[in-house]
Amino acid sequence: MKATFPAQCSTVASLLAQWYSLHQIEAETGLGKSTIGRISRELEVDKENHPEGHSAKPTPHDKQAIVQQISTERLDTAVQATNFINNIISNPVSPQTVWNVLKEEGYWSATKRK
Repeated sequence: MKATFPAQCSTVASLLAQWYSLHQIEAETGLGKSTIGRISRELEVDKENHPEGHSAKPTPHDKQAIVQQISTERLDTAVQATNFINNIISNPVSPQTVWNVLKEEGYWSATKRK
């Protein structure tokens, strides 16, 4: 195993602090993925708390708005509800998230009859 120089460690550390991905650091520094992984483990960088992680769940108010639109039959599908709620909130949600909200509220999917 080659020795890792302090300059390389500090470069990797600064890129990890800027939330660069492993592949971005590899392209930037020319170091291997294993070396970068070892350096990050030594530094104990916690990427679980990434500030730009997954989008937040809808608030209770957003959930209420989705359920109200479905229960009053203004909207029929989770995709329509997604488009509706994404026009209101700043962090867009996926149709799966809307489907999960509806499932929590006791709604379920049914096949439409032609």
